[in-house]
Amino acid sequence: MYLQRELQKVDIASQLLIGVFNWQDLPIPDRILKLRQCRNERHIMLRVFIDGSVCNIDPSIDNKLVSILPIAQWDGISSTITMAPLKHLRIYQPHSLHERISSRLRHQFFGCNPEKFYTELDAWLAAHRIKSGLTGQEQER
Repeated sequence: MYLQRELQKVDIASQLLIGVFNWQDLPIPDRILKLRQCRNERHIMLRVFIDGSVCNIDPSIDNKLVSILPIAQWDGISSTITMAPLKHLRIYQPHSLHERISSRLRHQFFGCNPEKFYTELDAWLAAHRIKSGLTGQEQER
């Protein structure tokens, strides 16, 4: 994760967290929501240890989507909002045996093949980015 690497450069410790959110909690059109095969999705965020305090931040940044999704503005001190309410927040170790096994089992038993859902979701998000009128440089701020 980019932010985690940048924080390491200035000796600020952090750890990845993972939580579960429901697509229904986001302002996605019903025609797209009906395509999803899995109700919940995982979302990664960062726990930062700074000056003796702990804050959880959601580094999901896409300024072109601010009209439809909450975009966190981190003040460097406190926790931020998340793009959706998260449940079951825990430490995430993407390369651990537990994570690899649970990911395989989830796909095997729940059989989620979200290709059509994500294709439609991406098209809808792309349309909002175009409507926002921001340039590529403004998006990265």
